[in-house]
Amino acid sequence: MEFGYISRDPFHLACFFGGHRSNIFWDNYIDIFSRFISQDYTQIQLQRSRVKTMNKLEFQNVTKKYGRTTALSNVSFSCKEAEFFTLFGPSGAGKTTCLELIAGIEKDYSGKILLENRDVKNVTIQDRNISMAFENYSLYPHLSVNENIAFPLRSPRAQLRSEQEIQKIVEKNASDLGIEHLLDRNPVQLSGGQKQRVSLARALVREPAAFLLDEPIAHLDAKLRTIARANLKEIALNLGTTIVYVTHDFREALGLSDRICVLRDGIVEQIGTPQEIWNDPNSDFVGHMVGEPVMNFIDGFLLEENEVLYFKSQHLTVTLPLSKKNVLKNNVRNVRLGIRPNDLIASQRESMGENCLEVFGFERKSNNVYIHVDASDRLLIARSDVDNPMKVGSYAHLGVMAENIHIFEKSFEVSR
Repeated sequence: MEFGYISRDPFHLACFFGGHRSNIFWDNYIDIFSRFISQDYTQIQLQRSRVKTMNKLEFQNVTKKYGRTTALSNVSFSCKEAEFFTLFGPSGAGKTTCLELIAGIEKDYSGKILLENRDVKNVTIQDRNISMAFENYSLYPHLSVNENIAFPLRSPRAQLRSEQEIQKIVEKNASDLGIEHLLDRNPVQLSGGQKQRVSLARALVREPAAFLLDEPIAHLDAKLRTIARANLKEIALNLGTTIVYVTHDFREALGLSDRICVLRDGIVEQIGTPQEIWNDPNSDFVGHMVGEPVMNFIDGFLLEENEVLYFKSQHLTVTLPLSKKNVLKNNVRNVRLGIRPNDLIASQRESMGENCLEVFGFERKSNNVYIHVDASDRLLIARSDVDNPMKVGSYAHLGVMAENIHIFEKSFEVSR
């Protein structure tokens, strides 16, 4: 299968292939893939930026309840024309509920949902001109893969096309998703990953006002997901249509999106570009959701002495830039320090000392060795400064890259 399109944005490149800004391979990603940057791509991006001025879709203070359970609480966001907008969060955050409200599958909500500046509260499903790919496939079992993909094109409401035109569109989308050899099979003969790609192809053959994609590649294996992400980015670029995408995978969110809306228990935590979500999470929850290995959290307090700002905890003392002094509201002093494992450097020591902890274990990821150290109520993960793993039971000194520290108010408990 042809690999297809790869985003030229360096941040997206790193997310596609497992890196991030603090990874020591960052510059290598840019060097290796710089050949993909072309004049044609620049022109396409300029065209897309010109159309991203009108709100294609907008939520205004939307609340949705199921009995006494609140699925969405006062949710507001807007998607621009031709924007790839991702709803990101854990299970139960309200992501799929948002899609079902947009499509008209769910009703009885408060607030407004605008599609092309039109309130869709009383607009029927078939009149919303929305295309949706479901997580659970929803294929017609008695139709072949070819017929399933072509089904929207043969709808009475669809644009009139010849059978030759329909077949050409079906084959193009099947080829993009690597299922062209499955067109004559029935759904019962497909694996879960193949069914998901058929469902995605069926959604993409239409020309709707917006595409709604509910975790369309979640059931693919790791290699196919990487390829599918690249193809989805190419498809989005070529379509020039608004895409609202649901995922719980931060790699998909960072690698595909123009902007990301992070949801938690039906509440919007943060909306921003992938770079903003990664570099400047506005809560410990957002920081925890994005990154592998996950962000370390250390609870402690801020202390200012002789115009020097310190963070102190039971196991760690860190000198902070004074710019961190006013990051929290109401002059809070009991805080949570967040730091990614790549910004916490472990060096071997012969004995216990300041900022030293006992080594609990280690793991190797790509070119890095990560050390797990025991901080009593939780484990911290730090990048080793040497290639060889440290022995379990030895001591590691933790050096902190203070410029990459995040200071949060504590909003959830961290388990060991």
